[in-house]
Amino acid sequence: MPDRYNKFSTYLKTRYGDKVLKVSVDAGFACPHRGCNDRREGCIFCRIDSFAKARPELTVPQQIESGIRLARERYHIHKYIVYFQASTNTAAPVGVLETLFEQSIAFEGVVGLAISTRPDCLPPPVLELIGALSQKVDVWVEIGLQSCHDKTLAFLNRGHTYQDYLAAIGSLKRLNVRLCTHLMIGLPNEDRQELMATADEMNGSATHEVKLHPLLILKDTPLEQLFMQGQVRELALEEYASLVGDFIGRIRPEMVIQRLTAEAPANILLAPRWSLNKQAVLRRIEEELIRRNIWQGSLFEER
Repeated sequence: MPDRYNKFSTYLKTRYGDKVLKVSVDAGFACPHRGCNDRREGCIFCRIDSFAKARPELTVPQQIESGIRLARERYHIHKYIVYFQASTNTAAPVGVLETLFEQSIAFEGVVGLAISTRPDCLPPPVLELIGALSQKVDVWVEIGLQSCHDKTLAFLNRGHTYQDYLAAIGSLKRLNVRLCTHLMIGLPNEDRQELMATADEMNGSATHEVKLHPLLILKDTPLEQLFMQGQVRELALEEYASLVGDFIGRIRPEMVIQRLTAEAPANILLAPRWSLNKQAVLRRIEEELIRRNIWQGSLFEER
């Protein structure tokens, strides 16, 4: 039976003729929205150690070498995308970025470079560097947006507006890069209709891909305080699967979906605990798509 949505793994295999693994690295960059030494609050949901070590023990080349070795020995995979995942990976002097990115694409078997960043952290020198890199290797720029609604971005204390996102992708779409937008499903004070509005905005945008995540409530974050006070509720797995189903049905058929859930270490995750079982979440979403006979784009409306 064919997939009901455009999986990233399928896209990669079609593009490169083989399995491709993302090798995640942590360059030790800070987030400018948090400030040095986390003196500013940053996003209410953010905790840097939820996806990376605050102080990586290995250099970036050492991390890549280790990831490639594991991929070859355990999974027999020989093509890789180096993924600068942790924090904001364009928030550094352009010379530092150039050195790290050039080192990364020099490894044998590296077919791509993925750079995760914020929409307000793409100054002209960085855009010029990304454009130059895209002439040597496939480049993805992954932008954290979460929602198209400014009221939600303000509630999350994102520190940018939807217009900032539009300006960023407007600059990036002139380059030879793939654009991936990160979105959260089931955000506080957003209803189903507002989520569909975000889907419609993605349909009309230049983004090639999306990543969908539940809102994870982590210990020692401002979001934890709101959760304990009852101002933010935990989303049930059934609700999440239903909203993801709506989103998949709504977005244009050719868009690639990089992922449908997210995880955090169990020792810092308060809720939802169901997110710890990635395969169970994916199965529940698949069941939802089958039950409602949803295919990607089956609810798409041309605008």
